[in-house]
Amino acid sequence: MKLKILFAAILCLFWSGFFFLPVASCAYGPGLQMERYPQVIPSEQFPVLAAEKLEAVLEEQGETRRHELKLLRGPQTMHCPPGEIICEATLPKQIRYNTTIPVYLSVYIDGKFYRRATCYYRVVVYDRVLVAARDLPLEHKIQPTDVRLEEREIESRADEYLTDPADVSGRVPARVIKEGTAITDRMLQSPIVMDAGAAITLMATHNGIQVKAEGVAMERGRIGKIIRVRNAKSRKVLRGRVLDANTVEII
Repeated sequence: MKLKILFAAILCLFWSGFFFLPVASCAYGPGLQMERYPQVIPSEQFPVLAAEKLEAVLEEQGETRRHELKLLRGPQTMHCPPGEIICEATLPKQIRYNTTIPVYLSVYIDGKFYRRATCYYRVVVYDRVLVAARDLPLEHKIQPTDVRLEEREIESRADEYLTDPADVSGRVPARVIKEGTAITDRMLQSPIVMDAGAAITLMATHNGIQVKAEGVAMERGRIGKIIRVRNAKSRKVLRGRVLDANTVEII
C-alpha cells in the first residue's frame, strides 16, 4: 500500500511540471552562459574609460582649472561573446558644468557593434573668482575693499566670472549683490554719468565731417548706453550713445 501511494505521488509531481525547471537550468544555466559569453567587462572598467574621455575633451577645450569628475551612475558588468573587444567612448558636442553628462560607451566585437553602456557624470570646475565682501546695493561704486578672491565652483562655461579687481573698479551693481556672491560681468554696469534734463553736446559724423549741436538728455545715461536726446534748436528727438558725462554721439 505504501509503495502504491509513493508511486502515485511521483506521477503527480511529474505531470505538474516540477521536473521541467531543473532540466531547463541545466540546459540554459551558467555552463552554457560561460560558453556563449566567456568575456566580461567589469562594471568598474566603464567609468575609467568614460573619465579618460572626459579629461581628453576638457583638455581639447582648453580647460586648465581644477576640476572634479563625479560619477552619478554607471552601467553593470557586461558579458561578451568571443572575439576582439573594442570600446569607443563618445560625448555630447559640448561639456556643460554642473549638469548631468552622459558618456556613451559602444562595445564592438571583431569590429561589429555589440552593445552600448552609459556612464552619467557631473563635471565640477573650480576657479578663483571675485566674491562680494559685503552686500553691494544698487548704484554703489565698487571699491577694491568691496570684493575678495575666493575659489568657487563655476556654474556654467557661459558665465563671465570676474577674476581681476580692476574689472569691477568704478562699476556699479545692476542688482543688489549679496555678500559671498561670485560676481559675473552681467551683474555690473557703468555708473550713471548723465541725468535727465542735463544740457549736453550732440555729435554726429557724416562723410567724414563732424557736426556738433546743443542738446538735452531725455533720460539718465551710462557710458556706452543708448538714450533718447533732443536737439535744443530743432526740438527733434533722436537716439545716441553716451560717450562721456557731457557728450552723446547720434546714431
